Amino acid sequence: MVFWDYCNMDKYPGSRQGLSRRRITLAVIVDVTLFLIVGIPVLFLFLRGTPFERGFLCDDPGLSLPYRPETVSTSVLIIAGLSVSIFVNAEGLVYCVRGYSVFLVGFVLQQLIVEFVKNQLGSLRPNFFDVCRPNFNRSLCPGYISEFTCTGSEHGAEEIRDSRQSFPSGHSSLSMYIAIYFSFYIQRRLQVTFSRTLKIFLQFGLVFLSLICGLGRIQDNKHHPADVIVGFLLGSSTAILVFHFVGIKVLTHFDDSDDLPSRSTNEPQDCCACRVTTPIIVEPQTPAPLLPNEYFSGMSNCNGSVLRHTCNLKLNDLPNVRRHMSTPITPSREIEDV
Repeated sequence: MVFWDYCNMDKYPGSRQGLSRRRITLAVIVDVTLFLIVGIPVLFLFLRGTPFERGFLCDDPGLSLPYRPETVSTSVLIIAGLSVSIFVNAEGLVYCVRGYSVFLVGFVLQQLIVEFVKNQLGSLRPNFFDVCRPNFNRSLCPGYISEFTCTGSEHGAEEIRDSRQSFPSGHSSLSMYIAIYFSFYIQRRLQVTFSRTLKIFLQFGLVFLSLICGLGRIQDNKHHPADVIVGFLLGSSTAILVFHFVGIKVLTHFDDSDDLPSRSTNEPQDCCACRVTTPIIVEPQTPAPLLPNEYFSGMSNCNGSVLRHTCNLKLNDLPNVRRHMSTPITPSREIEDV
């Protein structure tokens, strides 16, 4: 019954199109809802998250580095990622939407992990003393200071809050996620016929820029080396998992639909993809002659009384030949005298 319904889907194009539209609409609603469920908490943690108030050791050299403005800001990093995606995504609007959808899924997931860990740990940045200017009881030194007040007037409240969010590095995680994801994307989708090394140079360039971004965070006194290393690992692992479990399925499905040839519905053999093979009718071959040619050549010479006995002997000495099933059996006749 399922086989018959599948084979007769072309007889009801309206119902099939309506079912496809309903499924697409339902899938879009579910995906957007899930994206908002995860994306809204990420945005809240990024803008209004309250990090854990962690203490510090007196005169900790790892927190005594001077404040420096960041070389690559978050907005510049996001714009760079979008520019890379536009550069490698030149196959049409539909495929561009699909590629961005998968990319945003991984972006939200890795950002959720980053913001959650940042606020839960409250790790202090290397420039914490310069930004916070903590006021505490100096008589407790050397020792662990848990009660202090930030008195820095050169930096606002947002900068002071940000000085407590060192681990892991969000820039390193996001930059490596962009590099690894679009490296897979370039390998699968970018068609290059004029060069054999362009793909590998583009992929290496993305990873190299990501490394520069992470090392720049250390140079700008924004992160410790461990923060950057963990950020790299988080971004790369998220890109691999998202592309493996979501991206390959979406891209493969889109490739198959593009490769399908357009067929006319009037052709009876293309009513459905049922993979029913038509039986091959083999015409029967003409059986081999039952009698050798020398018998007929001998019979043709039997036109006298001298050769009559010889012809009778030839017919009586016929070999026991197995006849073909399709050859009719006729009663034997006596050869009349000529």
